[in-house]
Amino acid sequence: MGPSSPNIKSFFKGQEIFKEGQESSVAYMIKKGAVNIYKVLNNEKIILARLCEGEIFGEMGIISKGIRSANAEAAEYCDLVILTDQIIFKLLEQCPKTVQYMIRLFVKRLARTGEMISAKGHRSNFTSICRILDLCYQNHLSMPREQAKKERNHDMGLEYNKFCKVIRGIILVSQGEIDAVISKLKSLRIIEVSDIRTGRAFPDRFVKIADPLNFLEISNNLFKELQKTAYTSTSELQIIDIYEVAEMLNSDPKILYKKIANEDFPETMFLFDRCKVSEWASQKEPEYFSKVKKKKKGFDELEDIEDIVFVDNGTLKDVFNRLGYHKLGVLISIARDEARKKILMNIAKKIAQIIQDEVRGDVDEAEAEDVVFELFEMVREIKGGSK
Repeated sequence: MGPSSPNIKSFFKGQEIFKEGQESSVAYMIKKGAVNIYKVLNNEKIILARLCEGEIFGEMGIISKGIRSANAEAAEYCDLVILTDQIIFKLLEQCPKTVQYMIRLFVKRLARTGEMISAKGHRSNFTSICRILDLCYQNHLSMPREQAKKERNHDMGLEYNKFCKVIRGIILVSQGEIDAVISKLKSLRIIEVSDIRTGRAFPDRFVKIADPLNFLEISNNLFKELQKTAYTSTSELQIIDIYEVAEMLNSDPKILYKKIANEDFPETMFLFDRCKVSEWASQKEPEYFSKVKKKKKGFDELEDIEDIVFVDNGTLKDVFNRLGYHKLGVLISIARDEARKKILMNIAKKIAQIIQDEVRGDVDEAEAEDVVFELFEMVREIKGGSK
């Protein structure tokens, strides 16, 4: 289906797609390009979201039978598939009756929320996110017991990923904004957030509302207080790059990269531009994302115990013979995965067994640093590198 098809409409960069206040007669799906959704408050253009290929927008006005609540313009040249109200309602009719009811209820409540926000105030998705959280949690609590038993970890609370998916399907909001609101509610103990480690990169997360009966009243009062400080759901998430983070923390970008690799940074700090990621990923081979290739280090750059993987086995055997059992035990205690494996494969099995049996759980940090420093000094001496 080409751009000349009556079901597809093309827009040039900067061209208006629809304006706030217009009647909602159709929705759109982006076939090619990108679209900005924005509002104008106090003569300031505020970008609410940048949508990319495959995403749908403009559907809320059709479901609520209301007017456009924001503006849309082409962020670049784009082809948009036109979705009529018949198509939207046909898709909705395919959902169970309960889901249809919930979706319409969400949209109506959010419309009322939008009306409550004065043009003078700061736009925020805080109250919208809280209202959806309340609806989802009430639905979670009222679920029949037999159905609840079939849900994984139902008693832990509302599954965070599913909740976020519901929010993003209803309002134009980023994952970062959702995380910021949840973090604020958690810090004030209005909600409880718990994690279950599953062996995957990130844990399964669940949310419980501390006082479900009064949650909306509490969150509304909180928002009024936050407005006094010009709070927005993104005010705590000013986007800065790794170099600015390093400068702010008086650190070094290389150290921060290592801490990220070691999962020392919470996952809520990672925010990615969807379009830029897609553009970058399209230039890579599929195999690029299935394995990690370690960057080779020179002997003068070795400093962390994990860097031992860059040293050849012959040199390590020589160094280990000089270090002695106690210092080898210290190295094994602080080494992780590949580094630990590298150490064990370069000492005799009987010696390795003896050392592992006597390895202590806690190692003095200063002593560990001294042993690692001595290890790499020996490596540089053997390889003829500078100190």
